Amino acid sequence: MNRMNFPNILTSLRIVVALVAPFFLINGDLWTRIIAGFFILIAIVTDFLDGWYARKYNEVTKLGKILDPIADKVLIIITFSVFVYLDVLSIWWIIPIFIREILITVYRFLFLSKNIVVAATKSGKVKTVVQMITIGIAYFWFMTHRHYREYHYSFFGIILHIALIVTLYLTIHSGVVFLIDNWKNIKKYHHLI
Repeated sequence: MNRMNFPNILTSLRIVVALVAPFFLINGDLWTRIIAGFFILIAIVTDFLDGWYARKYNEVTKLGKILDPIADKVLIIITFSVFVYLDVLSIWWIIPIFIREILITVYRFLFLSKNIVVAATKSGKVKTVVQMITIGIAYFWFMTHRHYREYHYSFFGIILHIALIVTLYLTIHSGVVFLIDNWKNIKKYHHLI
């Protein structure tokens, strides 16, 4: 099955929100940033909702297996990039995450050109959950720092750094797992070039 069903519509909407909402954090006032955060939260929730719905109602499709990881990566890369621009995160935390996400996405598309669909692995799903939590923590740090200074405490930065360390570890670990699990396909693809 390769069709646009309800879970795939949710995933497509998540891509649209991920492409737009984070940028409203840059020059927005308090309420614009709250609304942007709300839409980012909706995107994160639909990430879990579309997969749950697809499995529960047997709506898993080839298209969904392709769109879902792409939607995650768009949300993660754009939101982290905006937080780097806003000086919430250092670019050095984010570069390894970008490299991993782009490398794996490129290989997914290369495999797809050979009709090989690689679904998300358990380690990849755990990594995505932690990345989404880190986005939430970074957003909270940013909002208290910019708009609610009386509630902004130094230990928020410690929590954010711990989340980044865990995110970085799981991102690299899941990337290594992907490469090991798909090494035969990778060698086969490069042999065919």
